[in-house]
Amino acid sequence: MSFEKKKVAVNDQTFLTLVNKGLSEEDVIKQAQEIKKLQPEMMEWRIDYFKDVVLMNRLLEVANKVKTIMDKTPILITFRSKKFGGKTELDSEDAYLNLVKIAIDFKLGNAIDIEHDHVSDRIAGLIQDAKAKELGVVLS
Repeated sequence: MSFEKKKVAVNDQTFLTLVNKGLSEEDVIKQAQEIKKLQPEMMEWRIDYFKDVVLMNRLLEVANKVKTIMDKTPILITFRSKKFGGKTELDSEDAYLNLVKIAIDFKLGNAIDIEHDHVSDRIAGLIQDAKAKELGVVLS
Protein backbone atom coordinates (compact mmCIF):
# COMPACT_ATOMS: atom_id res chain seq x y z
CA MET A 1 0.00 0.00 0.00
CA SER A 2 1.48 3.36 -0.94
CA PHE A 3 0.51 6.66 0.63
CA GLU A 4 0.68 10.24 -0.56
CA LYS A 5 3.58 11.94 1.24
CA LYS A 6 3.77 15.66 1.85
CA LYS A 7 5.28 18.23 4.14
CA VAL A 8 2.71 20.10 6.17
CA ALA A 9 3.33 23.25 8.19
CA VAL A 10 1.34 23.22 11.42
CA ASN A 11 1.70 26.43 13.38
CA ASP A 12 5.47 27.01 13.07
CA GLN A 13 6.54 23.37 12.66
CA THR A 14 6.82 21.25 9.50
CA PHE A 15 5.90 17.57 9.54
CA LEU A 16 6.50 14.81 7.01
CA THR A 17 2.95 13.50 6.64
CA LEU A 18 1.35 10.39 5.16
CA VAL A 19 -2.26 10.71 4.00
CA ASN A 20 -5.07 8.33 4.96
CA LYS A 21 -7.85 8.37 2.33
CA GLY A 22 -9.89 5.41 3.56
CA LEU A 23 -13.47 5.21 2.25
CA SER A 24 -14.95 2.86 4.85
CA GLU A 25 -14.20 2.33 8.53
CA GLU A 26 -12.30 -0.82 7.58
CA ASP A 27 -10.21 1.11 5.00
CA VAL A 28 -9.48 3.96 7.43
CA ILE A 29 -8.39 1.53 10.17
CA LYS A 30 -6.26 -0.58 7.81
CA GLN A 31 -4.54 2.51 6.37
CA ALA A 32 -3.92 3.92 9.87
CA GLN A 33 -2.28 0.62 10.88
CA GLU A 34 -0.06 0.63 7.77
CA ILE A 35 0.84 4.31 8.20
CA LYS A 36 1.71 3.76 11.88
CA LYS A 37 4.22 1.05 10.84
CA LEU A 38 5.94 3.57 8.53
CA GLN A 39 6.46 5.94 11.51
CA PRO A 40 5.67 9.28 9.85
CA GLU A 41 5.94 12.50 11.84
CA MET A 42 2.18 12.98 11.29
CA MET A 43 -0.80 11.30 9.60
CA GLU A 44 -3.32 13.38 7.70
CA TRP A 45 -6.81 11.88 7.74
CA ARG A 46 -8.77 13.15 4.74
CA ILE A 47 -12.25 12.81 6.21
CA ASP A 48 -13.78 13.98 2.90
CA TYR A 49 -12.95 10.46 1.60
CA PHE A 50 -14.70 8.73 4.52
CA LYS A 51 -18.17 7.73 3.27
CA ASP A 52 -19.82 8.27 6.69
CA VAL A 53 -18.29 11.71 7.27
CA VAL A 54 -21.69 13.38 7.79
CA LEU A 55 -22.81 10.79 10.37
CA MET A 56 -21.31 12.37 13.48
CA ASN A 57 -21.57 9.31 15.74
CA ARG A 58 -19.73 7.21 13.11
CA LEU A 59 -17.11 9.90 12.55
CA LEU A 60 -16.44 10.18 16.29
CA GLU A 61 -16.34 6.38 16.72
CA VAL A 62 -13.84 5.90 13.89
CA ALA A 63 -11.77 8.91 14.99
CA ASN A 64 -11.37 7.36 18.45
CA LYS A 65 -10.18 4.09 16.91
CA VAL A 66 -7.72 5.96 14.68
CA LYS A 67 -6.35 7.92 17.67
CA THR A 68 -5.81 4.65 19.55
CA ILE A 69 -3.94 3.13 16.60
CA MET A 70 -1.79 6.21 15.96
CA ASP A 71 -1.00 6.55 19.67
CA LYS A 72 1.62 9.33 19.93
CA THR A 73 1.75 10.06 16.18
CA PRO A 74 -0.12 13.35 15.60
CA ILE A 75 -3.18 13.34 13.35
CA LEU A 76 -4.16 16.21 11.05
CA ILE A 77 -7.90 16.25 10.26
CA THR A 78 -8.72 17.60 6.79
CA PHE A 79 -12.01 18.00 4.98
CA ARG A 80 -11.28 19.27 1.50
CA SER A 81 -14.25 20.72 -0.40
CA LYS A 82 -14.76 19.56 -4.00
CA LYS A 83 -13.76 22.95 -5.40
CA PHE A 84 -10.37 22.45 -3.73
CA GLY A 85 -9.94 18.88 -4.99
CA GLY A 86 -11.87 17.05 -2.29
CA LYS A 87 -13.93 13.89 -2.59
CA THR A 88 -17.21 14.89 -0.90
CA GLU A 89 -19.25 18.07 -1.16
CA LEU A 90 -21.30 19.24 1.78
CA ASP A 91 -24.56 20.97 0.99
CA SER A 92 -23.67 24.39 2.40
CA GLU A 93 -21.05 26.70 3.83
CA ASP A 94 -22.62 26.13 7.26
CA ALA A 95 -22.28 22.36 6.91
CA TYR A 96 -18.52 22.73 6.24
CA LEU A 97 -18.00 25.19 9.11
CA ASN A 98 -20.05 23.02 11.49
CA LEU A 99 -18.05 19.92 10.56
CA VAL A 100 -14.79 21.77 11.28
CA LYS A 101 -16.25 22.97 14.60
CA ILE A 102 -17.14 19.37 15.56
CA ALA A 103 -13.64 18.19 14.60
CA ILE A 104 -12.23 20.88 16.91
CA ASP A 105 -14.70 20.46 19.80
CA PHE A 106 -14.28 16.68 19.91
CA LYS A 107 -10.53 16.83 19.17
CA LEU A 108 -10.74 14.29 16.34
CA GLY A 109 -7.01 14.84 15.85
CA ASN A 110 -4.08 16.94 17.07
CA ALA A 111 -4.41 19.51 14.29
CA ILE A 112 -7.11 20.80 11.96
CA ASP A 113 -6.89 21.98 8.36
CA ILE A 114 -9.21 24.93 7.75
CA GLU A 115 -9.96 26.21 4.25
CA HIS A 116 -9.53 29.98 4.47
CA ASP A 117 -11.95 30.59 1.58
CA HIS A 118 -15.00 30.66 3.86
CA VAL A 119 -16.82 33.29 5.95
CA SER A 120 -13.88 35.09 7.55
CA ASP A 121 -15.38 35.85 10.97
CA ARG A 122 -16.39 32.19 11.40
CA ILE A 123 -12.90 31.06 10.29
CA ALA A 124 -11.32 33.39 12.85
CA GLY A 125 -13.57 31.90 15.54
CA LEU A 126 -12.64 28.34 14.52
CA ILE A 127 -8.92 29.17 14.65
CA GLN A 128 -9.43 30.65 18.13
CA ASP A 129 -11.38 27.53 19.23
CA ALA A 130 -8.65 25.22 17.88
CA LYS A 131 -5.92 27.12 19.69
CA ALA A 132 -7.94 27.12 22.92
CA LYS A 133 -8.10 23.29 22.65
CA GLU A 134 -4.34 23.22 21.95
CA LEU A 135 -4.82 21.94 18.39
CA GLY A 136 -2.46 22.85 15.61
CA VAL A 137 -3.94 24.83 12.72
CA VAL A 138 -3.25 24.55 8.99
CA LEU A 139 -4.83 27.20 6.77
CA SER A 140 -5.27 26.01 3.21
